[in-house]
Amino acid sequence: MRFIHTADIHIGMENYGYLDPVSGLHTRILDFLAAFDRLIDYAIDPKHAIDLVIFSGDAYKTRTPTPTHQREFAKRIMTLTKHKIPVILLVGNHDTPNTEAKANTLDIYPTMNIPQVHVIRKPEVITVQGLQIVGLPWLQRSEFEQIPSILQTLYDSLSPELPAVTCVHASVEGAMFGSERAFTLGKDMAIPLQLLQHPKVSYVALGHIHKRQVLSKTPPVVYSGSIERVDFGEEKEDKSFEVVEINEDRTSTHTPISTQPRPFVSIILNISPTDMNPMDTIMKEIHKRNVEQAIVKVKISISPEQAGDIEVGKIRTALDQAFFIAGITKEIFRPERMRLKDLAVKELSPLEMLRAYLKAKNYDESKITQLVKFATKLMEEQ
Repeated sequence: MRFIHTADIHIGMENYGYLDPVSGLHTRILDFLAAFDRLIDYAIDPKHAIDLVIFSGDAYKTRTPTPTHQREFAKRIMTLTKHKIPVILLVGNHDTPNTEAKANTLDIYPTMNIPQVHVIRKPEVITVQGLQIVGLPWLQRSEFEQIPSILQTLYDSLSPELPAVTCVHASVEGAMFGSERAFTLGKDMAIPLQLLQHPKVSYVALGHIHKRQVLSKTPPVVYSGSIERVDFGEEKEDKSFEVVEINEDRTSTHTPISTQPRPFVSIILNISPTDMNPMDTIMKEIHKRNVEQAIVKVKISISPEQAGDIEVGKIRTALDQAFFIAGITKEIFRPERMRLKDLAVKELSPLEMLRAYLKAKNYDESKITQLVKFATKLMEEQ
């Protein structure tokens, strides 16, 4: 048995981009769809022998996705079903309506009775392709205290004849959050990890936290993470989906497959106040970085005296291979005034005072010699 575990697709993210003139969609939505397409292409490739796809919640950014967003998600789900690959869709917090009477964002699939698409909107066990799936969708705070008894009931119902996996959309104790903290709906409560480590279960497919992580090895308790970077908080993270294989002895192995996410590049520059050519320093640093098709931000920390030397247009030209420039900002710092307390200032000549001041400001010796030379020439011309 081989299946794909993914989560947190979040179609609808529109940060750091622009409208694509051809499709009319925001370019960041196209990034998320491209990552989703890489998963779909992998799944339908016969050489990978994928039996089903488990989606652990949060199809969209909001609880009220646009018809266009719903269409794009549905097109990809239908591609899987056309290739006879069943799909399990767990309802996440971004899929859950504000009131009980409203439909969730995934209810259209059971309503239309689409074959091979299974939506789990309440705690239950379903069996697909000979695999038992213990489903625990996003639960309201009022239901949270019932989770231990809910899970125990579900575990007790499992047949010993078939392998089982658990699919959960929630925070789990010990997990590390990423930048999704900024737009998580509501305040999270965490499920104790030991509640998910059941001997009848071969693998636990988690959703909700965007940072890929493995919380346990026996059985594997895994957040697959989101399929595309959301912001600069995820700059260092690859994005992927998990390919899981359940062995004959009911153990499982899993491998992340990269979705080749859009690169994010932060260029942070702290310009020395003694730097005589700050733009040269900035340009050299930019040319060291691979910004091709990346979302880039530049942050320059600089003294007030040097701020006027910064040429934003020249920086933008140097970043012409970037996909999108998220910002070029200058942060002005004001160095503390240097006081030559320990020097007998009255006993120093003007040139000696200049040399002492420059040394206190951490100028290198060659610069000090040069500046003292210029000062000497100016004094001689008086």
